[in-house]
Amino acid sequence: MNVMVPPPVRPGCARATPAARGPAAALAGNRIGEDLMTRRQVASLFGVTSAAVATWARRGRLPEVRNEAGRPRYRRADVDALFRSGMSRRAR
Repeated sequence: MNVMVPPPVRPGCARATPAARGPAAALAGNRIGEDLMTRRQVASLFGVTSAAVATWARRGRLPEVRNEAGRPRYRRADVDALFRSGMSRRAR
């Protein structure tokens, strides 16, 4: 029998899980009032690679939240704060 084991959570990371299961929770996909972004969305906003965003999370510059599947997500408020702190788009 296969047993599903959740992926390990790194220290400093929180796991975002909806309180209730069902159609409403599936549609919401995150905690109420929270707008979460994927690593690729954040990378596109800053004009960097997704690996750079992962590095920022490891170094504590951008708090990371994990969804039910264990995938990293970033709160829009945290991304906006990082953007306002002086991080700008890289010139192409």
